[in-house]
Formats: sequence, structure tokens, C-alpha cells
Amino acid sequence: MPSDAKRIAELRKLIDQHNRLYYTEAAPQISDHDFDSLLRELIDLEEKHPDLITPDSPTQRVGGEPIDGFKTIPHAQRMMSIDNTYNRDELRAWYDRTLKAIGNLQSSIVDPISTITLTLEPKIDGVAVSLRYEKGQLVQALSRGDGKRGDDITHNVRTIRAIPLTLNTEDADPPDVLEVRGEIFMPDAEFQRINDNREAQDLDRFANPRNATAGTLKSLDPATAAERRLMFYAHGRGELIPNTFSSHQEFLASLRAFGLPTNEHTQTVDTFDDAWQFIESFQETRNTLGYATDGVVIKIDDHALQEQLGATSKAPRWCIAYKYAAEQATTTLLNVEWQVGKTGKLTPRATMEPVFLAGTTVQHATLHNYGEVHRKDIRIGDSVIIEKAGEIIPQVIRVDTDQRKGKEKKIAPPKSCPICKAEIAIDYDTKRLNDIERYEARCEAAKKKAEKEGAKPQLPDKPKPLGPADESARYCTNPECPAQFREKLIWFVGRNQMDIDGLGEKAIHLLADEGLLKTFGDVYNLHTQRDKLLELDRMGEKKVENLLAGIEASKSQGLARVLAGLGIRQIGASASAALAQHFGDIDTLASSDPDDIAQVEDIGPITAQSIHDFLNSPAGQHLITELKDADVKLTEERLVIPKADDTGGKSGGPFAGKTIVITGTFEAFDRNELKARLTQLGAKVTGSVSKNTDLLLAGDKAGSKLNKAEQLGIEAWDESKLIEALN
Repeated sequence: MPSDAKRIAELRKLIDQHNRLYYTEAAPQISDHDFDSLLRELIDLEEKHPDLITPDSPTQRVGGEPIDGFKTIPHAQRMMSIDNTYNRDELRAWYDRTLKAIGNLQSSIVDPISTITLTLEPKIDGVAVSLRYEKGQLVQALSRGDGKRGDDITHNVRTIRAIPLTLNTEDADPPDVLEVRGEIFMPDAEFQRINDNREAQDLDRFANPRNATAGTLKSLDPATAAERRLMFYAHGRGELIPNTFSSHQEFLASLRAFGLPTNEHTQTVDTFDDAWQFIESFQETRNTLGYATDGVVIKIDDHALQEQLGATSKAPRWCIAYKYAAEQATTTLLNVEWQVGKTGKLTPRATMEPVFLAGTTVQHATLHNYGEVHRKDIRIGDSVIIEKAGEIIPQVIRVDTDQRKGKEKKIAPPKSCPICKAEIAIDYDTKRLNDIERYEARCEAAKKKAEKEGAKPQLPDKPKPLGPADESARYCTNPECPAQFREKLIWFVGRNQMDIDGLGEKAIHLLADEGLLKTFGDVYNLHTQRDKLLELDRMGEKKVENLLAGIEASKSQGLARVLAGLGIRQIGASASAALAQHFGDIDTLASSDPDDIAQVEDIGPITAQSIHDFLNSPAGQHLITELKDADVKLTEERLVIPKADDTGGKSGGPFAGKTIVITGTFEAFDRNELKARLTQLGAKVTGSVSKNTDLLLAGDKAGSKLNKAEQLGIEAWDESKLIEALN
């Protein structure tokens, strides 16, 4: 025990040191693999000795419990915005005005002041945050909010490895209270990775890194923030007790010593001309940084002068942001191709005359969807103005119609999939769909009221019908379309779907390359290809046996898992479980009309139509037939769902009306599936234990939730009691 405790302390110190070297000093000394090994060792030791886990341990970055909502908390010192300008003359006017104000403050000086030290920092296009450290420990992180009050986002900020949970005190002691203002942002490479993953899950792509960062920080589940590798740079101060810093340069140097990263491109100058030279040179540099910046912040360096200059009602007088105008270029649209993505989404991709823009040569740009093409009236042969959204993704901003010569060609939307020629489905703008649904509901209410009163109904104004401008996406409806088949199959066999051990991503690509996987049904015919499997590279006797055994075992997963694995748009694990419980078998579901499907809880009319269209398309029917022929279980055991009582609540059964928390791992249940089943039985399943929790379901390695439940006197069941209650 003593040796383990000593090793835990050593590992924490090592991990904090390497985080500081990586994020603050940009001088890593070990590889990512070696760092992960240190972290894994610490996790294992802390699992062995849970009493030694502390809130500032590096292992506590990985998530914690989801929260029910955000608390709004006052800032100790107001987080003000910064005035900005887009041109040199306005920046010069601010500089001269500030020099004059400083001269007036220093009236004892006979000669007017002509220069002042300025600090220049890149203006990162991220999300502002205020970090509060007390006695060197991170105790709170607030968003900007309205400047006076911000949301408590501590649960998410703690997962960001660039932000130390405990300040380094080897060189100096931090103030008792140290509030650090800074910017949280998402590097370009991480933004691309997340968008690729979202597309694979049939989710909308984030428009730019800032939106992605904001969405991450507003997640109630810290596991989301932990999975997305956000970055942070400190650039300002809030409350300091005591305040011993005389200049911004000194403050930033101290932050770096404490382990907080600051931007390496920060520079101090003594004249306006030097400041302008930095701004001009940084405009080229910023395209090579790997994260989004939109300007330069110019600050008076001296803290005493900052205090004397003060602020307006909105912004400090001692700083200003020079913002670069989004760089644009004009080129000619040569052609448009419709690309089929991993989820079947059809995206128009523009090919243009090559043009240099924001540090790179651009020849292609996304046109997003046909609705965008129609609204902007983009035509082949047009002279178009392009810019990079968020400094990353090239997009067409507008068409220069004055340059049209009459030979431009309108872009026709695809009527079928350009790859497999299957039927397509069209999604429309959610707001327009909601407007139409509200109109129909209001009409129905008006008719009922008029009928009751014996009067003529007063109907609301009818919204215009959906048209091409309202389109948000077109999709190929064929699940076995070659453009998306492999990615869909990887999803289908995944752990939370059919859970076929041995059939991972590499194996699927290998088997598809060999022509052994062309449809979903081919998975269940691999036992007839045993000799061919044994001939493949790295497919030995034992591996093939395990693969075929995994395929055979997957046949009994049931309808909920099958539906979750088919990649039907907007259908996840919970919706699949609800559908399987409601309809019981695939034939009943497929033969139901969209209105019947929409009666299932959490299934709206748009999703219901998507399910109906998929299952009744030729491709969907072929897929169902293949799975039936392979004896895959396409039914679900129906649970007895409690009926609503007279008060509208649910009665009957041990779960009805209870708030339940699930923790640990279970042999007989998948967590998502169990959550869906309990919800169907009238329970409310939450992520964290509180005084409002009625029941804790504790599987293997239940951990801290079980401890907290015991402290609060909350009833806890093990898996055997859970199974008994469900039966």
C-alpha cells in the first residue's frame, strides 16, 4: 500500500509535468503512447485504491457524471467585450486617443507622451472562459454569458488537458485567488475529425470550429468534452488576491510558470508602426497555425495605466481588437458533381478555376445542398465569390450576376443516386416543417372550437408550401449502395449493434476487397466461404473460427439491435428499442403506415416517414429478406408496459414513476438497451445520483455512484435483483 501511494503521487507529478511541457512550453519529451501508458498505470492504481483518488488527479479529467443543467453564477469581476476595428485609420485614431488620455493622466510631464508599450496577441476565434484558482486549485470555470453572469462549465473544462487542475508552484506561489481569462478553441485537425465522425453518424456537420467548441462546452455530459480534444490559451485576468503584477507581460510570464499556456505569437512593441507591422505579418502567419484566428488584440501593457484608463459601459479603453476581413476571391464555376457520403447524403461539390485563398490554392468548394444552390441561383459558368468558412472550409458566398453572359447552365438536382441509381429521399428545413405542423395544429384547434360554438372557423394564414429552397439534404435510400456500404456495414457489426467479434473495420475492408462482402446478407454467408477465409492474409484457423462463431451468435441479438444497426437516418439505440417493443417484429413495423409509427414515444412524423420509406424500399425489402434467410432474429420479446392511471401517470411494476441511475457493467444487458426498457416501464433514467434518486442499479465495478447512493440512503439493486424485477 505505501509503495502504491508513492507511485500514484509520482505518476500524478509526471503527468502534470508532461502536460505542462506539451501545452505550455511546446517542448514534449515523450510520445503520446508513453504518456497514455503513464495515465493507464495511474488509472489502474487508483481503481485498486479508490480511497486515494483526489479531485485534482489527472484521471479525473475523463468525464465524471452528466449534469442536469447549467447553473448561472455571477462573475467576481465583469467579463467585458472588446471594441474592434477593421481598418488602419481607426486603429491609429484609437492609439492617438489613448496616448492623449495617458498624457492627461500624467499631467506632471511637460512634454506630451509619444510612445507606450503595447502587447499584441492573436485573437483566437473560440469561446471565452474565466478560470478561478484558489490556493492553486481549479475550483470554477464560467462562460462569458452576459458579462455579469456566466454558466458554470467546470465539469467540461476539467477535461481539457491544456488546463491544469493544480497550478505548478516550483518557481513561485500563485495568488490565493487567481482568475484567468482566456479562450477555449478547437484545432483544425480535431474539427475535421469530429465532423467526419458526425457525418458517419448521420449528424449535421458543425459549421466552424467555434460552433463546435461552443456546442462541446454546453454539453451536459463531460464525456463529450473529454472525447473532443479542445485547447486553451490564457490572455487576461479577473479577480486577483493579492494582485502583485505590474504589467501584462509579467502576468503572462507568471501564468506560463504556473503551467497555464499562453500564445507563443504574443509580442510587445513600443510604437504604432511596429504594431501595424506585426498585424500585417501575422495575417500571413495565421493561416499556418492549425487553429482559427480572426485578428490581433492590442493592449496597453502597464497595469496601472489600464486601471487609470478604465472602461466604457461595454469595453475597456486600454485595448482594442483589429479584425481581419474574411479573405475572398473571385473565380469561375466549371462543374458540379454530386458526391455520396458515408450516410448516403448527396452533397454538391463545385469545381472551379484554381484560385489562391487564405494560404492555399482552392479548386473545390462545397455547395452544401440543393436548397443552397437554388436560393443563391448558382449556375455552371458563373463568376462566384468564395471564402473560407471559419478560415478552413471553402464555400461559395454569392454569384456575381453582372458577369453573366447568358450561357450559364442551371444546376439540376439528382433524381436518383448517382452511384447506384436508387431512389432518393429529401429532407427539408426543420423550421419550415415546424411552421407547417403548427399551422395544421392551429387549423385543427380552430375547427374544433368553431364546431363547438356553431360558428365558422377562423383559420390562420397558410404558410407557403415546401419548395426547392427549403431543402436541407438529399439521401440515397439504398443501404447497400457501394458509396456507403462499407461504412454502414462497419456500423452494423459494431459492439452496440450486432456485436460481431472479429469483424472489425480492417476485416471488413479486407473481405470486401476480396469480393466476399457485397451485401449485409453476405456476412451471414461467410460460413460457406471458410476455405477462402483461411487463404487470406492474417486469417488463421483460430481467427476464422472465432469470426464465424461471432457471426452465428449475432443472429439472436433481436429486432432492437438489428434496427439500430441498419443505419436508418435519425434512428439510434433508444428509438430502435422503443420501436421493437411497440411493434414486436419487422413485418408488423414494415407494414405500418407512418402515422402509426409516429405514435411511438420520441418518434416524430419525419422520422416515422424515414423508417417507413426505408423498410418499404426495394433495397430495404431485399435486406430484410436476406436477414430472414440467414435466420437472424427479427422479433423482440415484448415487455408488459404499465398502463396510464387516471392522473396521467404510470402505475404498476417496480419501476413506474421512479428516478433511476444505472452504473457499472451488466452481463445480461447493454446499457443503452436497459435504459430504453426502463423508460418504457415508466422510469426516468438519469446520469447522476442525487437526493431525488429512487433506485440505483449497480452492475460490476459500480464505483463512486454506489458509494454516494449508500451515503444518501438510496436503495441499490444488483443484476440478479434487476432480472427478477424485470421478469
